[in-house]
Amino acid sequence: MAGMNVDASDLKALGQEFLEAAEQIIPEVRKVVEKGSLNIKKDIQESFRGSSFEGAVRDIRYRVKSSGDTIEGSIAPYLDHEGFGSLVGVALYGGSRGGGGTVVDPLHALQAEAPRFEEAILNVAGLVLRE
Repeated sequence: MAGMNVDASDLKALGQEFLEAAEQIIPEVRKVVEKGSLNIKKDIQESFRGSSFEGAVRDIRYRVKSSGDTIEGSIAPYLDHEGFGSLVGVALYGGSRGGGGTVVDPLHALQAEAPRFEEAILNVAGLVLRE
């Protein structure tokens, strides 16, 4: 029976490079998620300007959180205090007694940001993998 020897040192080195790239890429991806979240927030706020719900723009906030290799951005009304925050839903979707529903759906802001976000993520991946 014939035996076969394989030199796996190149594979080990490649694996180590991938681990190092992952450690470098996570902070850079967080920056992209933060920038994308900020852009979406600003776009949503802009859609409130000029409406009867303009005061609610200050209540739109974003938050980025990460856990392990997961990074998540959320953009939502800030409702932990009294004020216009509770009117954001009425502005977007209308009230139970009519009125409201005059502000553009936030989904449009997300869709507008998607191409910029994807390009930024690809740029980060390219920079990290070329180092």
